[in-house]
Formats: sequence, C-alpha cells, structure tokens
Amino acid sequence: MFKRRLALFIAILCQVWLLSAQAITMGTPLATVRLVKVDVVTEQEFRAEIAKREQLENRSYSQADKQTVLNAMIDNLLFLQMCERDGIRVTDAEIEQKITEVRSASPSPQQFEATLASQGVTLADLRTLYRRQLLLQRWITRTHAAEVAALPPVNAQDILSAYELRRAQLIRPDTVQIAFVFYEFTQHTEEERRAGAELMRNLAERLGTGSDSFDSLRLRASQGGYQANPTPLYVARSEQYLQALGQRFFDVVFSMQNNAVSAPFETDRGWWLVRRVDFYPQKQLELSDPLNLGQPGTVQDALAMQIAQQRQNTFLTRILGELSAQLRTQAEIRIVGRM
Repeated sequence: MFKRRLALFIAILCQVWLLSAQAITMGTPLATVRLVKVDVVTEQEFRAEIAKREQLENRSYSQADKQTVLNAMIDNLLFLQMCERDGIRVTDAEIEQKITEVRSASPSPQQFEATLASQGVTLADLRTLYRRQLLLQRWITRTHAAEVAALPPVNAQDILSAYELRRAQLIRPDTVQIAFVFYEFTQHTEEERRAGAELMRNLAERLGTGSDSFDSLRLRASQGGYQANPTPLYVARSEQYLQALGQRFFDVVFSMQNNAVSAPFETDRGWWLVRRVDFYPQKQLELSDPLNLGQPGTVQDALAMQIAQQRQNTFLTRILGELSAQLRTQAEIRIVGRM
C-alpha cells in the first residue's frame, strides 16, 4: 500500500515537474531562459532526462516527445524564476518535514529506499519534487483560491455514473488469503538451496509434531533465520501475481484447502511453507465492497477519489498552461543548441 501511494505521488508530480530541470550552467547550452535572470538548460541534462524517461517507460522518445520534454524544462525554470520574483518561497525545514512524514509511513527504511529506486528517483529528486509541490500549492493559494473553492464536489450521481462505466473492470478474480514462512535465496548457490530445504523441513516437522503452531513460527521468524508475513497476504489469480510469485507458488496455494499447511516447496525466490487461511471466489465488486482485500477503502471511495483527482488534474493542466503562455510572453527564451 505504501509503495503504491508513493509511486503514484511521484508519477503525478513527474507529469508536472521534470526532475532534471535545474538551473545548471555546466555543460553545452541547449536553451537559455530569462525572466529575472539567465538560467540554462544544457544538452547534457536534457539528454539525461530523456534517457531516464525512456528507461522508465521502456520506449524510445520521438522528436515530438523530446520537444515536449524541453518545453516542460523551460516552463519549470520559468515557474521557479517567477516564484523568486514574486516572493513565493519554501524553506528547507518544510521540505524535510515532508520527507520525514513519507519516510515514517514506510514499513521500513529499506522499503522507502527501494520504492524510490523502483521509480528511478533519488532522495535529492524527492526533495526537488516536494519543493516544487509546495511552491505550486502556494502559488495556487495566492492566485486561484476562488477557483479551487468553486470546484464541484463529487456527488452520488458522479459515483454511480463512474461505476457503470467501469463495472466490467471491477471484477475481483479468485483470491486466497495466506500466511507464510519463507527462506529467501540471496546467492542462489547449491549450498544455499540445501540450507533452505533443511530449515523448512525442520519447521514442517515441528508443525507435524505439534511442538509449534504456524503463528509461533511466524512470530519467531527473525530469530530463526527466515522471513514471515507480519499481516495477511492476499494473492489474486492474476498475471501480476503470477509473474511476481511464479507458477509453482500458484499451483500450491490455489490447490490447497482452507486452514491447510503446505509441504515445504521451492521456487526461484526460495523455500516456502504456506498456510491457506481463506478463499474468495471471483466476484463482481459492488460500491460497498473493499477495492482491495485487506486494505481500507471501498470501491465507492476509490471512484470518488478518482473523479476528484481527474477534476484537479484538468484544473491544474489548464492553469499551468495559462501560466506558461503568460510567462513566455514576459521572458526571453533562446534555443541555442541541438536536441
């Protein structure tokens, strides 16, 4: 849940702010931007931005795509110069507070760093994103507060209409709730495979003799040299989970009976012991159903949030487009290099 929220936040902000659009003057100039001072977009930072985005999106950018990126980098610099001119400021302490809040919401420091890395974002990038988010919020509060207040709230008919449009996609596939203990492969050596097999056999024997319960094995995982899920895990019969966990894992968990514990089994990721807690057959989700099992929030909540987000994005796109047009009439912009 944390990983999805942070990834979504980064994805949304990256649509507005380009991480590499800094006022950097080292390198070959591609464009110069002057509103209150001269800032430079270098060919090096432009190409680095293109490379990062092509890697994240797994596609090659066309010339039109590259022009869009350059325009956005110029707009970013114009916005920052406007904030400097108009006295719109954000302190380092405010940015660090944001970082602290998002880090504290992560299950662990390692998960926080891994989530950033999966999005191709460094901690410095995240600080840049938060600085620009706060500047944007302050500019909107100063110049568009009345329009924000006038945005229509999401009503019942909005939600019902959205539900009917998305009804065919709101189907939960067969899903199992499981608990597990897991010996992860880190070296993928034969010695490691044997060690994992021996450990899982010993745990299975303790379960078989009644000397341990499955929950006690889970709770003692950190002392026993293996891992366990701290909260229930829901596995849907979907391509996403199949790719993540593998066919062998699917074959085991979807063929078990509720409350049964598997024999130790091996996948590419390591050795497993799995207890199947419950099974949920495929279901057409209703508005009052949880969107994701084991997580807060209903289908109705999710649709209301999506509608509100779409309206906010439409509003944001419009006012930023208007701002770009206005600032470009006030600024001196020169393209002096080659994309």
